[in-house]
Amino acid sequence: MEMLTEEADMSDIRLARLGDAQAVHLILQETWGESLLFDVFNDHIASPEHQVFVAVDGDKIAGFLSAFLVHSPVLQWEIDLIIVRSASQGKGIGTALIEKALTYGSNLGVRWAKASIRIDNYASQRAFSKVGFTTDAQVRSLFIWDPLADKSTIDAPETVRFIPVNTLLYRGLWIEGFIASQLSLNEQHNVMRVARNRIFHENRLNTGLFIPDSFKHTLAPDLLTAATDFGQYHRWQYAFG
Repeated sequence: MEMLTEEADMSDIRLARLGDAQAVHLILQETWGESLLFDVFNDHIASPEHQVFVAVDGDKIAGFLSAFLVHSPVLQWEIDLIIVRSASQGKGIGTALIEKALTYGSNLGVRWAKASIRIDNYASQRAFSKVGFTTDAQVRSLFIWDPLADKSTIDAPETVRFIPVNTLLYRGLWIEGFIASQLSLNEQHNVMRVARNRIFHENRLNTGLFIPDSFKHTLAPDLLTAATDFGQYHRWQYAFG
C-alpha cells in the first residue's frame, strides 16, 4: 500500500475495464513479483460486490485498488490491495484511490470499511488515517495453512464461519470466529482439518486467520508450527455515517 502526499484530480480515478488487466498484472509483477489472476479480475469488475479502481497518470495506469464485500458477520467493505507505481508517487494518487473506493462502498449499504495493514507500513497507515480510518493498534499475526486432504467426517463448531475469498492474487478461505469462540484444543484441530480439507477439494491456495498476539498462547502449538507466519498487522476501520 502506498501513500502519496499531494491531492490528485478525482477524475483520474475510474473503475477498471477489461483492457486494464495487463497493466494491473505488470504493476503486480514490478512491485511484488506476483501474477494477476485474470479470471478473478474479470469477475471483480463485472460484480457489484467486488470492484477494482485504477488511477490514470498521463496515458498510463499508475496504480490500482481492489475491494470486495465481506458478508460475515456484519456487511463490510474490505480494501484488499492498493499499489501505486514509484514513478507516479507524490501526486496524491494513493489517497484518491482510497477515497474513490469509500465513495463506492458507501452506496452498498455497508456500515464499515476495513483494511489490514502491516505494522511497519507507515506510508499506508498515514494514507488510511488521512481519509478517516482508525485502528485499535492491536497487533495481529496472519497465519496461513496449506491444503490437506482429510477423509474423516468431522464438523466445525457452529460459532466458526468459513468465508471463501477470491482476490486478484489468490483464492483462499478465511476463518472467522476462531478466537471469539474460545475453542478447546480438540475443536481447534477440527476447525483446521475442515478448512484445509475444504480448500484441497475447492482448489484454493490456502486458509488463514488473524490471531491477536495476546491470544497466541491459546492456540494448539502443533497448529502454529504447521502454519506460515505472514507477519504482523493492525486492523483499520472506517465508519460510514
